[in-house]
Amino acid sequence: MIQVNTIARLGRSARPFEPLLSAERRLLSPVPAARALALGEWQEGSLGDPLHKLLLVVSGQIDLEGASGGWLIVPNHLVFIPADRTFALRASPGTVVQVAHVDPADTEWHHEGCWVTAASPLAREMLAQAVRWSAEDFSRLPVARLFLRTLAHLCAEWFSNPRMLWLPAAHSPEMRAVLTYVRDHLADASLTGACTATGISPRSLQRRCQEELQLGWRQLIREARIMRAMELLTQGRHSVSAVARSIGFRSLGAFTAAFSERVGTVPSEFLRRYGEGARERENRGADWA
Repeated sequence: MIQVNTIARLGRSARPFEPLLSAERRLLSPVPAARALALGEWQEGSLGDPLHKLLLVVSGQIDLEGASGGWLIVPNHLVFIPADRTFALRASPGTVVQVAHVDPADTEWHHEGCWVTAASPLAREMLAQAVRWSAEDFSRLPVARLFLRTLAHLCAEWFSNPRMLWLPAAHSPEMRAVLTYVRDHLADASLTGACTATGISPRSLQRRCQEELQLGWRQLIREARIMRAMELLTQGRHSVSAVARSIGFRSLGAFTAAFSERVGTVPSEFLRRYGEGARERENRGADWA
């Protein structure tokens, strides 16, 4: 079974990136179009596609990896995959997506590589409308083509947020050992434990983290723990306090403060917006290809 979660993402970040060359492609279109897909458990990769992709995770989870690191995309979140970008994509069982393939001429991408953001109500509504048109509609109906171009133009606004749900790739043996340690000790990771695992001093470890991962030690732990918290909250099967304890927070107040600072909303509100129950209400009656 393909593992798509925070723990697996930490493990992949600790290994060299290897592009997936797929004989079968489900997330490829030669022309601008949009489609809803029940991917299920799936993986595919590319050395670079001709069109940008705007992908909304409706249910399930997606792991998206490139040479610089990888993302875990949870439900009701969008990822933008630029044209010509090498990537490997893995989907968990039950994954449903809506994907729009847009012409690079219709949007000036302002980030280096892929980017993830929470899907606004407008973005969700527009993608839901876009996937109602067939591939033929986008070639013969001016309104469908203009709609897709409008969606592409809005990406600059939608993806203006700081980077989220991302972990960097390690390249040296020492930093790979750090990420492996964090993977195995997410709830109780400490600087002392990481130094023991890598055999380098605290000062050197913090310097190496910043230089190679562009994250300090504390930032690295925070990013991994908040990613795991977002993952668990979207599943809708865990209380906020249980999630806090599972990732190493001793008090609910400390977790709420850390989560709010990074995500921009308190955990209970995030659960209400993006948890499984909210998605079932929104997606009831939808048909997927």
